[in-house]
Amino acid sequence: MVDRDERRRTIASALLRLAAREGLEAVSVRSVAAESGVSAGAVQKYFPSKEDMILRALEITEERLERRYAALPEDAGIVDHLHQSLPLDEERREEAIVVTAFTAGAANRPDWAKFLAEGYAAIQETTAALLREAQASGLIPADRPADALAAGLTALSDGFTSRMLQLPPDSPEIDRLLDALDVSAHALLGLP
Repeated sequence: MVDRDERRRTIASALLRLAAREGLEAVSVRSVAAESGVSAGAVQKYFPSKEDMILRALEITEERLERRYAALPEDAGIVDHLHQSLPLDEERREEAIVVTAFTAGAANRPDWAKFLAEGYAAIQETTAALLREAQASGLIPADRPADALAAGLTALSDGFTSRMLQLPPDSPEIDRLLDALDVSAHALLGLP
């Protein structure tokens, strides 16, 4: 018996790979079927529309990010959390490409914009909670509102993600950008 959730995940993961490699415009029932190794009929059985596939793929990016957050050691800093969403390996690069393409589409699609806003709200909430803990522990100054800092750090991360996507994955410029992100995040947080 086929595990429905696992099959949906397999198909949505194939969409992520395909869209990262060829762009969202390359996504179709047939192309995703070929990428995932299932029939077009099977894809349509699990996803009634292309949009359903794309939304599930975006949910997978959120699940992966949450998994990476959970895998960090307890003493991981805020910058370590920021790095989890940056395109620093193949999986995160796929995610960033698809989220960026989806974000561009969301400018004209209120339903997509709503979906993204909900995802960003969850990320910012997690980040704000980490910041409040760090403030309570005296690790970062407590004189700035955690919610505003979380929004700033999320936007900072998005900007660095965008810049990194413009570079080849093995570019030495990525290390320089990581250093710049660390300096910027520390300045935002009021750290030396």
